[in-house]
Amino acid sequence: MGKFKLVGILGLGIFGSTIAKELSENGVEIIACDLDQKNVDRLEGYLTVGSVGDFTDIDYMRELGFGQCDAIVVSTGTNLEASVLGVLNAKELGIKHIICKVKNKTNRKVLSAFGVDVLVQPEKESGIQIARRMIHNTIEEVIKLDDETSLVEFRAPDQWVGKALTTLNTRQRYDINIIGIRKKRRDALTTTFPADYVIQPDDIYVAIANTDKFEKADYLREIR
Repeated sequence: MGKFKLVGILGLGIFGSTIAKELSENGVEIIACDLDQKNVDRLEGYLTVGSVGDFTDIDYMRELGFGQCDAIVVSTGTNLEASVLGVLNAKELGIKHIICKVKNKTNRKVLSAFGVDVLVQPEKESGIQIARRMIHNTIEEVIKLDDETSLVEFRAPDQWVGKALTTLNTRQRYDINIIGIRKKRRDALTTTFPADYVIQPDDIYVAIANTDKFEKADYLREIR
């Protein structure tokens, strides 16, 4: 998804507020709304703009500035009608990246038909993972294995393209042990590849990595 500078969040329950805090703490500006004043008030200090209002009203969203956002998170997964209207309003405002919380498979199917970029059935940790994907430059997914180690799925940085794995020295430079390669986002994972495999533009890697070292290197654009 790349790094976003201004993100809109529609709904500030556990999922929405988790994303708002994580993004804000990493320098991303947040425009957010919720129907409950308490939900908005408890995020004071995290929100660039916080408002009590109904995001199913396109005029309200336009006036609040959601049209300036790089991405919008629709985080009220319990109400399908509201989620659909939030997605449609975001699209009408010209938002290219839309992430939507869903309650079940039926809701996922409906919202998928509207071209939502990311659909997630979350717990609190999923909100943090989604926020990290929005913050960082190459990360596709992070699954924590323990306090220090994660299974990381990430896109090949531009600086890797055309180079052989043996010359990149990923284990020594970034503490990354690459265990698989996908040619594209939904392709099957290839776990057998030569040591001198040459990096291609669309490559996605699956690796075991030190979580903090990898995320810091990615955020600072040091993966090269």
